[in-house]
Amino acid sequence: MATGSPIYGNFNTGLLNDYIIRPKNLTEYTALRGVTDFTQLAQFDQFETGYSQLYVLRMPRFLEKLASMPGNDYAANLVNSFKHMLEFEFRGLSGLPNITSNTFTISDGSNEQQIINDVVRDTSVELSSTFYERRGSLITKFLEYYLTGIKDPISKAKTYHGLIATNELAPGIENEVGTFMYVVTDNTYLRIERAFLLANVQFTQSETSMYDSEKGQIQNKEVSVGFRCFPIWGDDIDRAAKKLVEYTNGVSFTSNGKVVGKQGDYSQNAVDANAYAEKGVDGKEVNSFGNTIYESANYHWGMYSNDKYKSTNLDTNRLYDQLGGDKIFTDK
Repeated sequence: MATGSPIYGNFNTGLLNDYIIRPKNLTEYTALRGVTDFTQLAQFDQFETGYSQLYVLRMPRFLEKLASMPGNDYAANLVNSFKHMLEFEFRGLSGLPNITSNTFTISDGSNEQQIINDVVRDTSVELSSTFYERRGSLITKFLEYYLTGIKDPISKAKTYHGLIATNELAPGIENEVGTFMYVVTDNTYLRIERAFLLANVQFTQSETSMYDSEKGQIQNKEVSVGFRCFPIWGDDIDRAAKKLVEYTNGVSFTSNGKVVGKQGDYSQNAVDANAYAEKGVDGKEVNSFGNTIYESANYHWGMYSNDKYKSTNLDTNRLYDQLGGDKIFTDK
């Protein structure tokens, strides 16, 4: 990225921004040196796991198309119920990539020193999340419907369940991926620890082995939903996630944790949060949200253009389209 870009200034703000929780200043405490002062518990403020939310910004386009077709109520219920389940029954996920380093060696023949020469992270990852299957096999049927629409397992033909043959939708991988926003918060669910935009989401399997059974063994069934994706994170993703979390909870807050908004109807805001992501509250907010995602894609891929809506050589317009294109990002 060029130095002094109009967005990021002269330094990398990806980790240092005002949209997520700032670490406390620990330099004023003695911590564990000498006699531990347990009257100063603020120095031991712990990170707690188990607080996260998932926003489904877009389902795969061919499924959205199938769900919108007149008379296709079964598909509409399958797609919309699965999407709702992903958000409202979400209990967490696993598989996020670590940032690691590679090294070269300096040696005198007898001794050696390893020096970092590369920093890497895996950008082709497979994440998984578990859900309880219900009567009617919503999860298993949806995933089978998704996978067999991309390729029929017998003929190996791409069909989109008839959309290609009827010219309703042209074949293309851009029609087969979704986009999620994964947000990790503190134990108030109000303040963000880290947010990840999960682009190019593709579900990986339908667990039809769940129908294995043994007479007399009666249990409910927990199934894993696995998906491959391209994770993106940084200050623009954090800013977009902050908007979603604030809208969901009806509370606004500053980077130092001060609440500056009013508590709203949590349940109704939670239901409306996805509508906010898809349609926006007003034109200004929509355009701002859209710009953050577009700019973050350029930033994390090492590119930036002052003309925000022109494709770069890595085609960030594809990501723009995954998040809904003009429906989300343009002013009304």
